[in-house]
Amino acid sequence: MLPPRLLAAALVLLPFLSASAAEPVLLLRAARVFDGVGEVRTGVSVLVRGGRIAEVGEQVAAPPGAEVIELGDATLLPGLIDAHTHLALHAGDYDQQVLRETPELRTIHAVVSARKTLEAGVTTVRDLGNEAAGFADLALRDAVAQGLVPGPRVLAAIRPVTSSGAYGLTGYSPYLALPPLASSADGVGEVRREVRRLLSQGADVVKIYLESYEKKQPREDLLTGAMNYSREELAALVEEAHRGQVKVAAHTYSDQAAQLALEVGVDSIEHGLYLSEATFRRMAKQGVVYVPTLLVYELWRDGALFGGVTPQKKQQLASTCAEHSRSLKRALASGVKIAFGSDTFELPGTNPRELELLVRDGMKPLDALRAGTSVAAGLLGLEQVTGTLRPGLAADLLAVRGDPRRDMAALREVLLVVKGGVVQVDARRRPPPAP
Repeated sequence: MLPPRLLAAALVLLPFLSASAAEPVLLLRAARVFDGVGEVRTGVSVLVRGGRIAEVGEQVAAPPGAEVIELGDATLLPGLIDAHTHLALHAGDYDQQVLRETPELRTIHAVVSARKTLEAGVTTVRDLGNEAAGFADLALRDAVAQGLVPGPRVLAAIRPVTSSGAYGLTGYSPYLALPPLASSADGVGEVRREVRRLLSQGADVVKIYLESYEKKQPREDLLTGAMNYSREELAALVEEAHRGQVKVAAHTYSDQAAQLALEVGVDSIEHGLYLSEATFRRMAKQGVVYVPTLLVYELWRDGALFGGVTPQKKQQLASTCAEHSRSLKRALASGVKIAFGSDTFELPGTNPRELELLVRDGMKPLDALRAGTSVAAGLLGLEQVTGTLRPGLAADLLAVRGDPRRDMAALREVLLVVKGGVVQVDARRRPPPAP
C-alpha cells in the first residue's frame, strides 16, 4: 500500500493520467483522402484525438506525443457501414443451425463473424435478424459496445415481423413444432403489440417481410411470393415503429410489394429484385433508400451459399440476378438514394465486394463509396455519429492500398482499420500480393 503522502499525490494526478490515457492522438497521412461526401483529395491529413476526428486538412501538424501513421500510396476513407447483415447466421446447412444449434452457440459464431467483418473495414452494421438465434444480435451489440469483443458498431432488429405461415422452414411435417424464424403477428392489434415488444426488448430497427415465397410461389422463374399483410396492418406497423423513433426496413422482392411499402411509409426497401422505374422514382421523391444486396443472390446462384443449388434453382437465380442488375440500373436512372448492404451472412468479411457489383452495374465509383459511408449513415440515423470524416464524429477510418476510383477491388486490400480512434487492424507491413 502507498504511504498517505504518495497516495494523495497519486489521487491528484489520477484525473490527468486518466485523461491522457483516454485521449490517444493519431495523425494519419495518405496519398488520397475521401471524406464520405465530396471528391477525393490529396495532401490531406486526419487528426484523431480521444476517439474522435479533431481536424481534417492540408496543414495539420502532429501535436506532441501523437502517433503518426504514414500510409503511403493508399486511400483513407470513413469506415464502411453495411446496412444489411445477419451476423449470427453462418456457413453450412441452414436447417442444421436453426434446428440443432443453440442460440448461445450461434452467438459465438456471431462474435467470429463480427471480427471478420471489422477486419474487412466495416465499422458499423445494421443486423436485420438471425432466424431463431434469440437475442444473439443484442448480446453482440452490447458486448462490442462494452469492449468485450472486437466488432463493428451494431444496430439490431432482433427478429423480423411477418404474418402466420410466412417465412418459415419448409418441407417438414405440419405436426412438428419448428423454431420460428420471425415474429408472427396477425391483425392490426397484434402487429402493434409485436412492434412494441421489440422496442421494449431493445430493437434499433424494425424489419418487415412484405411477401413470402415460402407460403406461396406464384411463378417458378421468380423469387416473388404471396403478400403477407394488408395495407392496414402495415400502416400500423410503420406508425408504431416511427412513434418509437426507429426506422422500418422492408424485405421486398416484387414491384407490387414495394408500392405497398411506399404507401405506408417504410424507410428502406431491401433487395428490390424486380422493381420498376416508376417505383424507384417514387422512392426518390419520398426519400426512401434502396439497399439492393446484389452479392448474396449471385453467391447463391453460384452455389456458394446453402450448400449448393439444384439445376432448377440455379436457373431461377440466374434470371433473378439478371433482372436484379436491371433493377439497379433503373434505380441509378431515377436518382433514388442507394445504400450499401451486403447480406453476405455465410461469408463475413466479403462485405465490400457488394460495392464492386454496384460499380459493375453502372454506379460511379465515388457514389459507391458514398453508398458505403455517408448515405448508409443517413439511413441508419447515424450521420451525427459516423460515416464522414468531419470533426467531432467518431474516428472510424479505413485505409486501403491503391485507389478505389480506378478499381473498387482495392477495398479488399485493407491496410488499416480504426474504430472509435482505436487501431483494430494494421497490415502496413504485409507485402502486397503477387501480380
